[in-house]
Amino acid sequence: MKRKLTLALVILSLGGFLFSQNLKIAVIDPDKILNESKEGKKILSELQSYYQRKQAEINRRTKEVESLQQKLRTQQGILSQSALQKLADQLDEKQKALKRYVDDANEEMNKLKQKKLAAFQQKMVVIINKVAKRKGILTIFDRRQLIYADPIVDISSEIIAELDKEFEKSMGLGK
Repeated sequence: MKRKLTLALVILSLGGFLFSQNLKIAVIDPDKILNESKEGKKILSELQSYYQRKQAEINRRTKEVESLQQKLRTQQGILSQSALQKLADQLDEKQKALKRYVDDANEEMNKLKQKKLAAFQQKMVVIINKVAKRKGILTIFDRRQLIYADPIVDISSEIIAELDKEFEKSMGLGK
């Protein structure tokens, strides 16, 4: 909060100077760009699909564990001590395997997410620089770090349009 307040004060104090010099400032919303651009939507869809596949496997393995737990409870008075111990050992192994799978799935998901979002961010920065040069913009702020910015200075839609053009070209859809 202190950082945002300091940034706002700097911007406000420089406001008169900046406008008197006719300098161009813009704002982007990286979340909007990710959520609304074609490539961003594709990335989010791929991540969601990956998550759903992993979650389905976790659910399947969880049901196996729950089934073994139920079997252990219901057959406690019926089975011999050695059979109960064997079932308990089997349950313990399934629980450990489930925990390992969940941990591995979370780690894989995080790595995949970081990889895809980093690649997207690199492309986004190239497009932002291209638009900034074309429009003569000297400074671009991240909307997430600002308290207020007039929507007129938000160039997120232009960035999305440029990203979509580049994405279509890379997919062989562009003209």
